[in-house]
Amino acid sequence: MKIFLSAVSAQLKDCRDALASDLRAVGAEVVVQEDFQQHGRSLLEKLEQYIATCDRVIALVGDAYGWEPDEVARPAGFPRRSYSQWEYYLARGERLDGSRQPVKELYLYFASPEFIAAHAVQQSDDAAQLQQAFLTELRSSGKDWNPFSSLDQLRALVLRDGFRLQQRGPQPRNLPYLTIGDLFKGREAALEDLTAGFGPVPALAPVPAPVSKSAATPVVARVVNGMGGIGKTRLALEYAWRRADDYTALLFVGADSADSTGALQRNLAALCGHAILDLPEQRETDEARQRDAVVVWLRQHPGWLLILDNIDTEDDAAAVEALLPQLCGGHALLTSRLANWSGSIAALPLGVLSPEAATEFLLARTAAQRRKQADDPAVARTLAKELGRLALALEQAGAYIAQRRLGFARYLEEWQEQRDKVLAWFDPRLMQYPKSVAVTWQTSFERLGEPARRLLQRLAWLAPEPIPESLLDVPVPELDAAAADTFAALAELESYSLITRAADTPTFSVHRLVQEVTRRSQRDDPAHTALAEALRWVDAAFVGDPQDVRNWPVLDPLAPHARAVAAHADAAGLADPTTRLLNQTGLLLLAKAQYAEAEPLTRRALAIDEASFGADHPRVAIELNKPGLTAPGYQPPA
Repeated sequence: MKIFLSAVSAQLKDCRDALASDLRAVGAEVVVQEDFQQHGRSLLEKLEQYIATCDRVIALVGDAYGWEPDEVARPAGFPRRSYSQWEYYLARGERLDGSRQPVKELYLYFASPEFIAAHAVQQSDDAAQLQQAFLTELRSSGKDWNPFSSLDQLRALVLRDGFRLQQRGPQPRNLPYLTIGDLFKGREAALEDLTAGFGPVPALAPVPAPVSKSAATPVVARVVNGMGGIGKTRLALEYAWRRADDYTALLFVGADSADSTGALQRNLAALCGHAILDLPEQRETDEARQRDAVVVWLRQHPGWLLILDNIDTEDDAAAVEALLPQLCGGHALLTSRLANWSGSIAALPLGVLSPEAATEFLLARTAAQRRKQADDPAVARTLAKELGRLALALEQAGAYIAQRRLGFARYLEEWQEQRDKVLAWFDPRLMQYPKSVAVTWQTSFERLGEPARRLLQRLAWLAPEPIPESLLDVPVPELDAAAADTFAALAELESYSLITRAADTPTFSVHRLVQEVTRRSQRDDPAHTALAEALRWVDAAFVGDPQDVRNWPVLDPLAPHARAVAAHADAAGLADPTTRLLNQTGLLLLAKAQYAEAEPLTRRALAIDEASFGADHPRVAIELNKPGLTAPGYQPPA
């Protein structure tokens, strides 16, 4: 059944939302005005279209007038009406163009004077008079207008009129964090994908035990997967809060803990507790019996949402895939760093926020406490890029700025000058995250096999731009190629969401903060082993005359990585083959007439060789004759 539920939110929102939840719980499609994002004439047109297709219209009416279309949006030839009044007239067969349409089944429920007194709304005298005139017309329409003074009385009236309602008891709920409301940016499409993927919530009628296979509604499972800190848990929680009225229970089970072994089963069994499901088995000492009691409860109480959070190990993934066939009558929302799942669990990969959403978040998160400047939007955009638009990093920066009452520019200075301190800063109460950026990927690193770990350590010295997969075909000089299956190592990194492979090109990328944390984990290696390997690796791949355009398809995608690894190697004092890579990259830029970018590279290569071999060495003379130092338009320093 399709129902339109009309009410002025300022006065009747709680009654309307409770009634909508009850009706949806028994399978009705219920739409309210706020479900349409349009305003003005567009909103009126949407209301007209939906009411024309619905089966029944329920109107809750009080003395509040509500919002009305402005003069530009108001249809010609009609008097002033609020949107809720328009909903009544559209149900009575009016159309915006003055023609008529079939009259809908219309049910009117009037708030009593006692109810109105307890829910008084401030409005202008003009609005009050317009609403009183509307109420007079309704009372003289011949329709039964059903006064109610409480939600329970309203529900009784709706039941009397032939609507099925599901009277629900208290909703079991153990969500760990509240919604962040308007701070939740850039994920509307993901929320819509989850809603569409789950479909309607299973009917709430209790299912007797044991549940027959024919009567059971199979569980619908979806997994949100992506790298640590991307915002998977927050997306799951916001989905739960936004659809809280649609579910009988909102249950959260985490698999992540200091000792993750068995955490999933232990936390699932803990749902028995007094504060959540309050099952008799809570007094059991056998964890398996408690877990089985929770499964039985889920089978017998359809309409639940179960969030299984941080399913990041193969053992936990296997346990979840074994659990789901035992469940029925609900929705299971998984979050995981793992990319590979069976065909029965549809995946929703989650990426970083868009530049716009990341910037908006930083501005909104710090609005009350940061030191504001005129260029805040531009600096926030720069900061968002520096942080790789990673949800955790943005929240950590926002909380840090707010706590210390900094400006964006000052935070950027601290980020560049004291990165260790900024990365490690963490306040779980302010951030509502369990880990800081500095440690969020540590468990994933520890689970990697040696080839995957070595590959990630090399990739950390490259640029955050896309890396061509063809680089993996190039053996690392002086490394045992037979012992390093780089494509298998890459697949392992992808399985933990530590790299992202492009869907349309043979490239992959590593998030800049994953690179940052990985580089910092190598600081105790005085030999710079991984950096030296990365340097030799890119140098071996950067082959061919850079001034020959036929080589550009190979060299162009490698150029940002050649510049990045050469800069890191130069800072670490690795001269060879740093000078060759700097020179070759400089020649490529010169061939493209990018003189300003080329000149510092070729000059730095010359300086390194002069320091290594002396000013009179033949190698230095060769470098002096290269076009990078005499490029057209180049002005030597004074």
